[in-house]
Amino acid sequence: MKPEYLANKKILVTGATSGIGKCLTLKLIEYGAQVAWCGRNENKATELILEIKNKQSNYFYKTFDVSKEGAIVNFVEEAHDKLGEIDILVNCAGVNSSKDLVSNIKSYDLEWMLKINLVAPFIFMREVYKRMSIDSPGMFINVLSTVCNFSNEETGSYTASKAGFDALVKVFRKEVREHNKRVCSIYPGGVDTPFREASKPQYLRPETVADAIISMLHYDSNTSIDELVVRPLIEKNYS
Repeated sequence: MKPEYLANKKILVTGATSGIGKCLTLKLIEYGAQVAWCGRNENKATELILEIKNKQSNYFYKTFDVSKEGAIVNFVEEAHDKLGEIDILVNCAGVNSSKDLVSNIKSYDLEWMLKINLVAPFIFMREVYKRMSIDSPGMFINVLSTVCNFSNEETGSYTASKAGFDALVKVFRKEVREHNKRVCSIYPGGVDTPFREASKPQYLRPETVADAIISMLHYDSNTSIDELVVRPLIEKNYS
C-alpha cells in the first residue's frame, strides 16, 4: 500500500544516484512524491532515469559536484522554480574516501571529507530553509552515521566530518523548531552499499534504511522524530 502522506510532497534528495539515496528516490517517486534529486555521476544518473521512466511522477534532477557552493545554490533555486516550495530535504550524499590513523591523516583528506560531509549538507539545509515559508511544516532529514555515537580506529576524518555535522544539525534543530520545522537525524550502522570496498551481506540493506527514512516522514502535528539509530544485529560497536 502506498503511503498517502507522500503524495505530491515536494522532496529534495542529495546523493540520489547510488546506495541509500537511490533506493529512497525510487521509493518516493513510486509513492507519488515530486522529487528533486542530484548526484555526482552522469552515468549513474542515466541509469536511475531508466528505472524511473515507467513511474508516474514529476521530478527534476541535476548532476554536479557538491563541493561547489554555487552549484548547490543553483540546484536548490532551480528545484524551487520547477517544483515549488520544497517540503522536505533529505541529505544522503557523503564520502568516506580515506582511512588512516589520526597521526597519519593528510590535511587534504580531512578537508575533503569535511567539505562533502559537513559543509555541503549544511549549504543544502540553509538554502532550502531560506526558501521555505516562515511557518510552513518543513522537514530536514540528515543521514549521519553511528560513528557520531562511538569512536573507532582509523576513521578519524570520517568521524570528525559526520560528528561535526551532527553538532551543527542539533543547533539548527533548536533554532527553527519554533517555526514548525522538524530537523531529524538518522544514524545507520553498517550498510551494504557500493560505499564499501567489499560486499557485506550481513549489514543493513539500503532499502531498509530508505524505509526507515520514509517512516520518519509520517508524524502527527505535535511530533518530531529527532533521532533514529538503525543497526544490523551483527554490530556490537556501541556503548
